[in-house]
Amino acid sequence: MDTETWQSGAERWIGDFERALAARDRAAIERLFGEESYLRDNGALTWDFHQYHGRRAVVSLLLDVVDDIKPSNLRITDDWPRPHLLGKGPGAVVEIFFSFDTASGAGLGLLNALPDEKSPYGFTVRALYTRLESLHGVDGPEAHPRGHAYTPDEPGQSWAEHQKVRREFTDSEPEVLVIGSGQAGLVVAANLEHLGVSALIIDKNERVGDNWRNRYESLFLHNPVEMNGFPYLPFPKHYPEYLPKDIVGDWLEIYSRYLNLNVWTSTSYEWAERDEASGTWTATVRRADGETRVLHPKHIVLATGGIGGKPAIPDLPGLSEFAGEVMHSSAFQGAAHNSARKVIVVGVGSSAHDISLDLEQHGVEVTMVQRSPVVVNNVVTANLAYAAYFDGTPTELVDVRYGVGLIDPLRTAASKQYHQMAKEMDSEILKGLEAAGIRLGDGVEGAGWLDLFLRTGGGYYLNVGASEAIAEGRISVLQNDRITRFGAKGAQLDDGTVVEADLIVLATGFQNRKVEVAEQFGEEVADRVGDIARLDAEGEWANMWCQTAQPGLWFNGGGINQVRPGSQRLALLIKADLDGAIPERFRRSVTATAGR
Repeated sequence: MDTETWQSGAERWIGDFERALAARDRAAIERLFGEESYLRDNGALTWDFHQYHGRRAVVSLLLDVVDDIKPSNLRITDDWPRPHLLGKGPGAVVEIFFSFDTASGAGLGLLNALPDEKSPYGFTVRALYTRLESLHGVDGPEAHPRGHAYTPDEPGQSWAEHQKVRREFTDSEPEVLVIGSGQAGLVVAANLEHLGVSALIIDKNERVGDNWRNRYESLFLHNPVEMNGFPYLPFPKHYPEYLPKDIVGDWLEIYSRYLNLNVWTSTSYEWAERDEASGTWTATVRRADGETRVLHPKHIVLATGGIGGKPAIPDLPGLSEFAGEVMHSSAFQGAAHNSARKVIVVGVGSSAHDISLDLEQHGVEVTMVQRSPVVVNNVVTANLAYAAYFDGTPTELVDVRYGVGLIDPLRTAASKQYHQMAKEMDSEILKGLEAAGIRLGDGVEGAGWLDLFLRTGGGYYLNVGASEAIAEGRISVLQNDRITRFGAKGAQLDDGTVVEADLIVLATGFQNRKVEVAEQFGEEVADRVGDIARLDAEGEWANMWCQTAQPGLWFNGGGINQVRPGSQRLALLIKADLDGAIPERFRRSVTATAGR
């Protein structure tokens, strides 16, 4: 079929869909979806992030929310590609973008359909992804406001003086307190300010970007620059394909200054409690001079990482007897900063490989201790999973398609297919790793590293050179079951020998962010919220960018390509909450009913 045919079928489907919704006609809605169909919503229909699997669940959700959300004026616009066939062969899908209005704002819909000559539309809908795009009456900042863009508080006050007063919130309160000035904190604050919401970012580090600068020297992003762009400010053309951590750190500082964000550095978060009656937090922070400041924001965004920021320290028998230094990988700054000549690295995930390679390249004798199977792919192979970001397709378009791709059954199937392809492509290096003693794995049910990232954030390595060093014997691998205990000199093995070391690096990952919530807000809040950045029962990344069971508490984090679209939805949901636009039955709690 040609483009006009897909356009005609899409327009008929959208028209029938709008009429069926208006009539609350279950049978008519059911006829518009395939039996095996799915819906994923990011804020537009549920004021939350949810997935619905199976036609019955999809239709029930639509009928449940239609009276409150009032979707209307469904239309194909020139803002997005016209209906078309994406791909070739058996895997080709019909892709249909459409815009729609709701009672409180505007949304975007993306239909993912299979060509079907028997259908009156020429296709059968397999999946619908919807997301909140804007709110009524919220237009964003004025472009190049006239005059000097500020009103002096007193005669002679300069712009810089005015900005300093504004940033200190001396006579006002920030509507949102954002904890963490990494990519997650800055991008959500930028989106909030764009919506007219005042946000204050605090960070314990001395400078914005130190969360990257202070990491180990050999760290580079493992995905290309094309997929890591920030909203409102593009990367300069001279930035390399794989960004070193120091460029990322400097970029964060540039970004915060360019967008004139409110940031307090050298400021630690102490504690917060919420008055549910007024919907206001009482949050205590400690400034660089040691003085405390009490703030009263309506919302708090914890943006201190994706998977977790508190080190997971395993209980290894005899480790306390080791005479050398023991550190977690998060404290390792690089081989050049350490005088150790023999090092044991516990773990075989990404950080363990990067640290081991850095040490080996500086002439250090390195032994990696493997405790569980690991998925390994060459980084070039791994990035084929994100190939759409690199073929000239606009980033905004790929981000929307990613929304469909995260529907759990579709995501799982695609991950399994990709993993099998990746194993074949990387078979040579994988054979070398197995010969060197590495235990390779396939992840959960053969879904590979893409799935592991969302489940635990670990258990895989995207090879940038360490695999070759292992296969060639320049980095040794020791299986954990051979270690009977640790002693003063190193790891004692089952044959009586000792693997000696001056330093032991625990590349053992991080605890779930729920642990941090318990420390920062109390056990009751942590239990109410539950796990964070783990796949939940629906297949969503639990509690990220969406409502949580604790009103006024939100979470942001993950890779930059996740933070970018997630932060926009998060900011819109906070703004909607501030404006009272979210109906009570849509609020996430143990008694919430909408969309369940």
